[in-house]
Amino acid sequence: MDSYIDIQILHNPEIASALVMNQLFYQLHLTLVENANPVAVSFPDYHVDADNHRNNTLGNRLRLHGSATALNSLNIQQYLIDISNYALLGEIKPVPDVVQGYAAFVRKHSKSPRDIDRKRQYLLKKAGGEWNDMAEKSLSRFIEKLRCQLPFIHLVSHSSKPAEDGGKNYFHLFINKETGEVQQGKLTKYGLSDAQHRTTVPIF
Repeated sequence: MDSYIDIQILHNPEIASALVMNQLFYQLHLTLVENANPVAVSFPDYHVDADNHRNNTLGNRLRLHGSATALNSLNIQQYLIDISNYALLGEIKPVPDVVQGYAAFVRKHSKSPRDIDRKRQYLLKKAGGEWNDMAEKSLSRFIEKLRCQLPFIHLVSHSSKPAEDGGKNYFHLFINKETGEVQQGKLTKYGLSDAQHRTTVPIF
């Protein structure tokens, strides 16, 4: 992965940058599913604030890593037509000789509302069919452990069953940035590092 290309989300008072990032990432995911060449994704402006999770953000830049051939084969321009007024596609450039370090951007799985409902039913049965303070405290602790404060992408799921109202199933794809040494493992169809076989990208 000796080359990269940046996609900069432009400031626009009519639409939140996060919504543009969601659409951009979704289109990229569809492209990566069809493309056989390995391309990794990173977020140069990724930020996590331990004191105030409201400041956690993926930033307004999406960076693609790969060989110049792999990046060119994506033909990403055709997928940006719908959001061309909100994002600027850069040129394919070589990775700088000097970088700040390396990091793996990994998906962090979080439990769904269904998991919480199953836990609630379990606690209700354990309490003899009557909800009580102990069950309430147990559920609160369970939910607190599940709560993920990492930056995320809001996506639609094509693999899960349709929502009860007939609409689409949406989910949060939480992303964790894990710094480390150079590793060349596997990538997911989201361009993120495989959780078990880490792939790192240069940070600059």
